[in-house]
Amino acid sequence: MQGAGEEVAGVIAITKIAALAYLMFNLYTPPCFAAIGAMNAEMKSSKWVWGGIGLQFSVGFIVAYLVYTLGTLMTAPETLNLVGALAGLGIVCIIIITISILIKNTNQKLKDEYSLNNK
Repeated sequence: MQGAGEEVAGVIAITKIAALAYLMFNLYTPPCFAAIGAMNAEMKSSKWVWGGIGLQFSVGFIVAYLVYTLGTLMTAPETLNLVGALAGLGIVCIIIITISILIKNTNQKLKDEYSLNNK
């Protein structure tokens, strides 16, 4: 059974690093529909539910991107697609900027809503 993993990986043409990145993505993506339904019941706002699902997908993508890119750089740097890696880095930057803006706006709205100087 020692070479079984390599044999399967060769048949479906996936590297060990790519398989690990796939597992990391699945680890951080949204859970089953029942858990999403529980999120919906607890949050009572479809906006926050979709935001939570989007955040989970974003975290999953970022973790998988980092695992794949850094793992490929450490194990087989000559096989890394530089254009794809830079495109992924651009997407990661866009995700981080978007989340930062949303957090800033939400914090400002909460500060305005709960300030003592409401008019």
